[in-house]
Amino acid sequence: MASSERREQILACALAQTAERGLAHARHSDVAARAEVAVPTVFHYFKTRADLAAAVLGEVERLLFQDIVEPCFAATATAPEALTAILLAFADAIDSHPDHIRIWLAWSTAVRGEYWAAYLGFHQRAMRYVMDKIEQGKREGSLRAALDTEDEARVVVGLAHMIAHMKFAGHTRPAIERTVGSLVEGYLGGRT
Repeated sequence: MASSERREQILACALAQTAERGLAHARHSDVAARAEVAVPTVFHYFKTRADLAAAVLGEVERLLFQDIVEPCFAATATAPEALTAILLAFADAIDSHPDHIRIWLAWSTAVRGEYWAAYLGFHQRAMRYVMDKIEQGKREGSLRAALDTEDEARVVVGLAHMIAHMKFAGHTRPAIERTVGSLVEGYLGGRT
């Protein structure tokens, strides 16, 4: 196997292990067993547990921003359409990439752990994307002009948690669509 392929295989196994056991419990030996490689092979690609955790969190962040947020925000015309698209794409990612979302959910609540500072950076980046869209919506008249951009961005970003809880609790896509619609159309005053 090529070195890049082996690294990706080990990272995929680390994602699965972290989703199953949590950020603090992903160990090189467990990842090696899952990947069916020797423990030194994992250490070759990820020198420390911190390196392994950083790679896992980096992959979660990459999926959420590069595969979900950026395409949705680029492909939609209005702010309400973009906000709706990102929230529904996030809901779909729970089905297509459940390990990523489970890790994100645990990461977002690790307020006492060593990963909190990294999460705050991630959260600030998410807030910036949403605040930019809210400002766009206020300028174009598709969102209420009186909205407090930062406050409303916190609500939109926070809705991701509600969506994750709904999906993991077995709610249907139409139920999630109604919830997202209530936020975008009712609370933010957008018209999709």
